[in-house]
Order: sequence, then structure tokens, then C-alpha cells
Amino acid sequence: MESALFQIQSLFYQGAYQGCIDLALSSTSNARSSDPASVSSLLYAARSHLARSPSDPASALSLLSSLTSEPQVQAIQALARFVQAQAQDDTDAMSREIVNLTELLDHAVVGEDQGQTIRCAAATALFLDGDAEEALNTLGVGSGSSSSQEIECVALGVHILLSIHRLDLAEKEYLAARAWADDSLLIQLIEAWIGLAKGGRSTQQAFYVYDELAQNPSAAGTVNAVPSLIGKATALAANADWQGAKKQLDDAAALDPNNAQILANRAVVETHTSPASPAVQEYLQQLKKVNAAHPLLREYSALERAFDEHAANFSLGATAEA
Repeated sequence: MESALFQIQSLFYQGAYQGCIDLALSSTSNARSSDPASVSSLLYAARSHLARSPSDPASALSLLSSLTSEPQVQAIQALARFVQAQAQDDTDAMSREIVNLTELLDHAVVGEDQGQTIRCAAATALFLDGDAEEALNTLGVGSGSSSSQEIECVALGVHILLSIHRLDLAEKEYLAARAWADDSLLIQLIEAWIGLAKGGRSTQQAFYVYDELAQNPSAAGTVNAVPSLIGKATALAANADWQGAKKQLDDAAALDPNNAQILANRAVVETHTSPASPAVQEYLQQLKKVNAAHPLLREYSALERAFDEHAANFSLGATAEA
């Protein structure tokens, strides 16, 4: 079971969420629900349901319903309810779950897997609620003092720092964590994320990280390789190798044609390889069917509205007079 748990954890870290769910369910089918390895496996599966696009909080809650009410289980359940409430714009329910998660932090002992899971759940909800600063404080990351020595907290913290454009702090956390977790898969992935954010020659190292993962015998040629193929495409696109990026996305689409991240990236890459192609709108329409709340669609709609507003207020005569 420990070997299976390691594989389940690795799949979750790589973003191979369906593979993580499938392996967790198959490896725990005959195990006792109170077995620590089984609990950890099902928690990763539930977190995969929440992390996938679109998120599936109902499946996460269903998966955890048979487990005993341990603090880390309660934390993922609270996060699932938060995600559910956010999708329904239920701000009162969102606030309740953040309070629940904050109270569960009292059980988050530093250095224990249970504590790390609780901290990550609470920080995720806070970040999704727009409070990046408190999310980072919860993780013990980015404060400038002693850094966290819990690798999942560091990884989530780096993700948040990059999302708020604090590459300097993200690099600092990465270098500190590399001193004690240099052989960790998450350290390799953090290096790739930072490389993509920095651009230039650093994207080459990011490509190598994703290429190695994509060629791993346990993933190559399967849906589990899709996140790494998308990573390779992103690294190539960052170097303006649009045809190379397109090839990687085509390979990924052959394995998982309705993957929201593939569709989003194909739409973007297509604008560079074939700007006049109807494929761009086709990919966006497919993406809308798969996940109407995808960030790319939200941003695209916001830009369309802004353009229409400016166009409506535009006056050629007024511009000429000015």
C-alpha cells in the first residue's frame, strides 16, 4: 500500500488527477477505511476532484463520506464545501467554511502529514477567496523569516507567489527548500514553474523537467502524461516555438481530447500559428462545453466587454478635435 500511496501522491503532484483518482480507488478497494495509507490515498483522490477542471466537489465529498472524522479529512471536506459554495456564489457558506478551516488549523502540527494537509486546504480556500497574504501566512511561506519545511506547503506557496508576480520571493522559497528536499518531485516541478515565469533560457530547464516526466514508462503514452505534455508545450511557447508547442498539444489531445487545459492552450497557440483559422473559436466553444468557468473564458469575455464599451464611447469626430 505504501508503494501505491507514493504513486498516487506523484500523480497528484503532476496534475494527473484522473490517474490519481483511479489508482486511489483501486488500491483502497479492499483496505480498511481507517488504515492511514488508505486515508491518505483517498484524500489525494478527493483533492484531485477539487483540482481538476472543472472542479467536482460533490465527488470529493462522496469519496470521503465513509472515512472517520479526522481533522485532515474534515479539512478537505470543508474545502470541498467552500468550492461548492463559491460555484454557487454563496458568500455566507464560503465564510463559514473558511472559519471551519481556520479552526482546524489548531490541529495542524508542524512536521506531520496531517498538519500539512490542513494548512494546504485552509490556504487554498483563502487564496480562492482573494486573500493571498493570509494564505501565505497560513502556509508559512513568503514572510521573509524562516521558511516552511513542508514540501506541499512550499509548493502551494510558490504557486501563490508566482500568481501575484512575486518571482523574487518564489525563488527564495525554492532555494531554501532545495537544501532539504532536493530529490523531491515537487522541487523539480517548482523549478519548472519558476523557469516558465522567468522566461528566456530558464524555460529550457522547465522543458527538460516536463520531458523527463512525460517519458517516464509509467506515464508515457497514457492520459497521465498529458499534464507534462502541456508543460512541454508551455515551455516551447514561452520561447516562441509555436509549431513545437502545437505538436505537443496535438499529442496530448490524442490522449485526452476533452481536457480543458489542452483546449485552452490550443486556442492560444492557434492564434500564433494560424491567426485566421476558425479553429481558435472551435477550441473556445469546446472549452465552454467542458468548463464554462475556465479562467481563459472569463478573461476573454471581460476583454470583449471592455472593447465593446470603448467602441461604444469612441467618437472619431471628438478624437479629431482633440
